[in-house]
Amino acid sequence: MKSFFNKFNSLVITFAAPLLLLLLSLSVTASQAAEQEQLQAGDAVLNSPELMSHYLAAEIAAHDGDLATAFEQYMQILVPANEVSIARRATHIGLHLKSEMVTEAAKLWTQLAPDDLDAWKALLVLRVNAGDREGAVQAIDSLMKAAETDQSDGFIQVAAVVAEGNNKELGLELVKSLAERHERDPRAHYALAIAYFGQKDEVAAEKELREALKLKKDDPKIWVLLARILDVQKRTDESEELLQQGVEQLPDNDLLRLSYAEHLVIHEKYEQAYKEFKLLHKALPENDEITQALGSLAIELSLWSDAREIWLEMKSRHGRKDRALYFLGQIEESSGSAEKALEYYNKVSGVLRTDAKIRSAQLLAKQGDLPKALKMITTARMAAMEDAVRLYLVESDLLSDANRGMQAMGLLDKALAEHPQQVDLLYARGMLGDDMGSLEILERDMRAIIKIDPENAQALNALGYTLTVYADRLHEARELINKAYALMPESAAILDSMGWVEFRLGNLDEAEKYLRMAAERDKDSEIMAHLGEVLWVKGNQEEADQIWQDALRLEPESKHLLDAMKRLQQQDEQ
Repeated sequence: MKSFFNKFNSLVITFAAPLLLLLLSLSVTASQAAEQEQLQAGDAVLNSPELMSHYLAAEIAAHDGDLATAFEQYMQILVPANEVSIARRATHIGLHLKSEMVTEAAKLWTQLAPDDLDAWKALLVLRVNAGDREGAVQAIDSLMKAAETDQSDGFIQVAAVVAEGNNKELGLELVKSLAERHERDPRAHYALAIAYFGQKDEVAAEKELREALKLKKDDPKIWVLLARILDVQKRTDESEELLQQGVEQLPDNDLLRLSYAEHLVIHEKYEQAYKEFKLLHKALPENDEITQALGSLAIELSLWSDAREIWLEMKSRHGRKDRALYFLGQIEESSGSAEKALEYYNKVSGVLRTDAKIRSAQLLAKQGDLPKALKMITTARMAAMEDAVRLYLVESDLLSDANRGMQAMGLLDKALAEHPQQVDLLYARGMLGDDMGSLEILERDMRAIIKIDPENAQALNALGYTLTVYADRLHEARELINKAYALMPESAAILDSMGWVEFRLGNLDEAEKYLRMAAERDKDSEIMAHLGEVLWVKGNQEEADQIWQDALRLEPESKHLLDAMKRLQQQDEQ
């Protein structure tokens, strides 16, 4: 079953990793270059008709998005005007255009504004791109002085700028040299870690961050970036332990706690995440993203009272009403209050309107009012043609669940007439055909999908798995499933098919291998039924029975499990 967060995409946390927070873009879009500042012509320009002519031409060209002309006109007046604002504008546009002349503008900018960090950043990236090591070192020294005057972190500024440059090798060398000169400063190690991380050298980045942490344990960004690097290396448990240690070390730091909470959500440790988000919500009650995440977790954990309270609170917040109404509907539906749920769903508008109509129709069908449910879906489809395919699929499911397979088939035929070669519709019709006992329909539609998309693993697997019941097509089935497996080797469904076709071919050891892999990823009753059957046939009946009993506790009415157990036990009795 998909998690609540994957299905509804409701956990929206505006948390950017430190690397993303620190990196800056010196190149700007045309509109940004034209609009980022309003220039005021200085005395030199105002007192010279010629300079004013170039200035006005540059301003008009920039406003119209003609940056090449704007840059040319600004460069005409760069030296005689001798103004910071013109040097800055020319540099920004020149960086965007990647002009060879932009260095002249950047140098003048630094001369006119020696304490301006942005000026030194621009000149530094140009020196790095040009491979000018000596010039880059001088720019770094000046940048560090400007950062000290500005009371900002010069190490971070340098690391961010060289990451923007094209000469990655020189950029890394410069940051290493800077860090060596300041080996006792944790900011230097952190900046070098960022440079290594940008080069995808996670081992070296980790080493620098651990050194930074020794020197300064109360800097949350060090903990957060180190945890991220451990995650990149698939060292999930270490990352989680580190974040937990960081939260214990700095219990009042919201960034660190948010990073820890986000990690817990990603790894589906929802109960722990809920506790962390409650603390964050207490500290930051007006933060909509945190409140929304807490409400989403409450729904995931079936904490209906808490969820109701949170989403009622969200309903009154600007821009959150529709989402709150939608989830309040889900809360009431899950709590058994169908009428309240329908009332909430009916009030949803905007981007979630179709989702709310689908939930309402599904709820009405559960209550036995299929005609009203179908009418609601049809009306929604007419009102939102962009969602027509999805609504056709929902309607066909409602009909199929009501044992009206022929009507569902007719509906899908109609949908495909309107949306020919639509893969989701073809798949739904093929699977419905399989449910109705028609291999011909399933094979026709799966092969149509494979023709449209030869790498559609879902269709390859569906057709291959279906063919495993036909003794004369087992090798064809294995070929199809093997193609699906090559495309999605981690899919539990495909691993199950791999195991089952090997079992049907008599390759019991191979069958067991794949089915155990499938069971590790998903405890689905069909997978467990297959694994138990292979083990039973291999003579390991005790383990097979244990697997079935465990699976039955999760799904006591599973037809796959009950059929397999009954059939194999009867065979042994005969």
